[in-house]
Amino acid sequence: DVHRAVDAFSEDISNLDKRTIINTFNNVATACAECERLYMTPIPLLYTRHTLKFLTLWMAFMPFAFYDVFATSWNHTGMIPAICIICFLFFGIEEIAVSLEEPFSILPLNELVEEFQENAQETIEWMEEEQQASTKEAPMGIEIGV
Repeated sequence: DVHRAVDAFSEDISNLDKRTIINTFNNVATACAECERLYMTPIPLLYTRHTLKFLTLWMAFMPFAFYDVFATSWNHTGMIPAICIICFLFFGIEEIAVSLEEPFSILPLNELVEEFQENAQETIEWMEEEQQASTKEAPMGIEIGV
């Protein structure tokens, strides 16, 4: 329990600092729960497949729509690079959408978790050192309880 862990250092930190630590811990826990919810929410595979099929079919019929637009170029040769550029852009947007459906596969989450654990461990060690130092500095006859 966070409250008991923070209360262990009741002599060393103020009530405002305790509240800040507890609120920060609660914010991290809430963010973790939200990430877990996002990770566990499945994107229907049919949605992705349907989008890709529709986009492919639409791009296949695009030359017919551009036929009159490129009537002034010789044998409609200007249509080929135009269709290629449009296909590249639209399929690129579709690929970005697929990668955004699973943001955790592209984020460096392992490194973030390791850094968070290291910071927490350093904080615990620092607080233990501070508590030991304050116990050693206490005058004779006065004992600082844990």
